[in-house]
Amino acid sequence: MALITSLAAIALYASGLHLRWRQMRDPSPSKLVLLITISALVAHGMTCYSLLATAQGIDLSLVPVINLVAWVLVLVVALANLRLPIENLYIFLFPISIVALIAGNLVAPGNAPLIDISAALFGHIVISLAAYSALMMAACQSILLALQERHLRAPARPGLAILPPLETMEHLLVAMLWIGLVLLSASILSGYFFFEDILARQVAHHIVLTSLSWCVYVFFLSGRYLFGWRGLTAVRWTLVAFSLLVLGYLGSKFVLEFLLQR
Repeated sequence: MALITSLAAIALYASGLHLRWRQMRDPSPSKLVLLITISALVAHGMTCYSLLATAQGIDLSLVPVINLVAWVLVLVVALANLRLPIENLYIFLFPISIVALIAGNLVAPGNAPLIDISAALFGHIVISLAAYSALMMAACQSILLALQERHLRAPARPGLAILPPLETMEHLLVAMLWIGLVLLSASILSGYFFFEDILARQVAHHIVLTSLSWCVYVFFLSGRYLFGWRGLTAVRWTLVAFSLLVLGYLGSKFVLEFLLQR
C-alpha cells in the first residue's frame, strides 16, 4: 500500500513541479496546480501514515519523520495559497517531498525502537511533529523575509527573484505562525493527558521552554495586530520563539540521553 501511494505522490509532485515551473512568471493561481497539490497531499499523507504506524508499532526513525515534515510543509503552503499568490514556493517544496518519498522506498528502516502506544498518544506525537514542522518553516520564511528586506533597493538575486513580493511573504509568515501556533497549542493541551508520564521522564524543562516559546509567539502576534509590528521585528521575534522551541527539544534529548542515559 505504501509503495503504491508513494509512487502516486511522486508522480503528482513531479507533474505539479513541471507545471508550476512552466507557469513561473504567472502569479495568478492555477486550479490545475491546486488539484494536483491536493491529490499529492492525500497520497503523501497515506504514505506517511503507513511509514509511521507499522504493524510492529510506531516508527519514529528518520525517514518516516522526514516524510511527515515534508508533508506538513506542503500542506501549510497549500493552505496559505488559498488566499495568497505563493505557488512559486512549490518549486522549492515539491522536490523535498519527492526526495523524502524516494527515501521512504529505498532506505532501510532505521534503528529507532518501535513504540507500542495508544492512538491518543500517537495523535499527540503527530500533532507535535506537525507543529515543529510548521514553525520551522516559519523560521526559514522569516530568514527569507530578512534577505528580501536587505536587498529591497538592490537588484534581486537569482535565487530570490522567483519568490513572491515582500508584502506577500510577510503575510505568508503570519499565516504560517498562526497555523503553527494552533498546532503547538493542540500539542501542549494534548500533552496534559500524559502529564504524569512526562514528569516521570523528568522533562519538565521541555514543558517550560515549549510554553515560553508559545508565549513569545502569542506576544508577537498580539503586537502585530495591536501595534503593527512587521519587517525585521517579525523576523527577530519568530527566530527567538523558534530557538526556545528547538532548545526545549534538544535540551530534553541531551538530558535524557547524556545526563540520565535513557
